[in-house]
Amino acid sequence: MRIGIDAHYLGNQKTGNETYTLNLMQALARVDHEKNDYFLYLTNARVAAHPVVDDSRFQNRLLKPSAAVFRIPLVFPYELARRPVDVLHAQYFVPPFVSCKTVVTIHDVAFVDRPELFRPMHRLGLRSLVPRSIRRAERVFVVSQWLKDAIIELYDIEAEKIVVTPLAVSQHFCRRDIEFARAYLAENFGIRGPFVLYVGNIVPGKNVGGLLNAFASLRTSNSMQETKLVIVGPKLWGWAAVSALVEKLGLQQHVICTGYVSQESLPHFYTACDVFVFPSFSETFALPVLEAMSCGAPVVASNRGALPEVTGGAALLVDPEARENIAAGILRVLNDPSVACDLRRKGIERSRAFTWEATAAKTLAVYNELM
Repeated sequence: MRIGIDAHYLGNQKTGNETYTLNLMQALARVDHEKNDYFLYLTNARVAAHPVVDDSRFQNRLLKPSAAVFRIPLVFPYELARRPVDVLHAQYFVPPFVSCKTVVTIHDVAFVDRPELFRPMHRLGLRSLVPRSIRRAERVFVVSQWLKDAIIELYDIEAEKIVVTPLAVSQHFCRRDIEFARAYLAENFGIRGPFVLYVGNIVPGKNVGGLLNAFASLRTSNSMQETKLVIVGPKLWGWAAVSALVEKLGLQQHVICTGYVSQESLPHFYTACDVFVFPSFSETFALPVLEAMSCGAPVVASNRGALPEVTGGAALLVDPEARENIAAGILRVLNDPSVACDLRRKGIERSRAFTWEATAAKTLAVYNELM
């Protein structure tokens, strides 16, 4: 079987989507014992120049031009007509005019109920093309039961067509020696002393502004005077508002924004932090939460979307709309070592319920079913 996978996220620092694509392909190489061939469609020339998966069955194919407006309706159909595959695994958008079987992964539908969180053109593209892709594809992959239920309600799609393939974390995400982690952060990022951690995209939907307001309110406590807030993630279209709020709240000396951080460095952040906070307004999985739990960080997370499903009782859940609720959750972890210890233990245990091998096996089963 010839399987094509849309891997355009690789090398583009799209955090969760990039992690999903890379780990799925690597896990497919481990669980697929058949003579299937995989073709990875990339848009980053630097990534395409080297093997993405250390397996001869996986071949890179660079698509140009890379802009979605050309790649999806023109470049993809031309490539698939020239070099056909049996199954195409798309991300969000199924290209038109393709004759092979198609599956599509839908990572989010917040563009429907929270349109203000998306840039106008991006929102327009998602709202017009995602429903068509869902209906055209033979199967739809989603990362949580919550997202499956949302798609069924939004688009009246039969449940059997939607397959839940959760995200997971690699064995790389595990608790490190805490003294080494602290030294690593001090040397490489200038981070010293206690800190509250956020990891994720800097976009409005992640509610980094709510976290900043909660952190500012906590600084009135003497016990918080030495505590920093560390924000890790690409400075995307929500960055200007975050930067302005840091200045407005007078937090310039108390907030450290690192920008994008490599997968190799992240476990040191999760290990060394005093509490990890993820106050997103709407989340379909939240991979950073699972990464944090697997590294033994006590987690305070939003009670919205799929976060209760993913954390499974291993996190302190708060209302993201109420900064006092976020602040209270942070303070509870910082002031009560028994709460922090309990969350660390439960988080590590919960994270073990998710593996990339299980996700890849479910994905491969769908490929085989379609053929």
